[in-house]
Amino acid sequence: MRKYLIIILLLSFGISQDSFRVELLNERGYPMEIDKNGTYHITVGKGQSIFKMKGITNSSLTERITWKSKNEFYWSDGMRTDTYPVVNPASYTKDGVGYSMVGLMPEMRGKTITIYGYYYDQIDSVKIIVK
Repeated sequence: MRKYLIIILLLSFGISQDSFRVELLNERGYPMEIDKNGTYHITVGKGQSIFKMKGITNSSLTERITWKSKNEFYWSDGMRTDTYPVVNPASYTKDGVGYSMVGLMPEMRGKTITIYGYYYDQIDSVKIIVK
């Protein structure tokens, strides 16, 4: 009996730890398409376009998801230039789901942005082509 309990625990641990995934949510209805490779094609307007990243951990615990973009971007107000964080760097989960915000600027047209979600030793990402 103990042998079976250990096997069940190991299997359930493996399933929950290997199921992390991320996706981009378009709650504001911006022009967006997803191609057959899962790449998001987003048309931005004259101002900042706001999206939400969703990280799914399938864990009932409150846990941290760290978010990063592959490339750095910059903004300027005419007097100073600073880095522009495309995605908020961290979020915490509730009931196995954590969210972060993404801001795409018109100056990013023609760029490809990759956003990574990190959960323990697992990584998932989305690729966005800004039009």
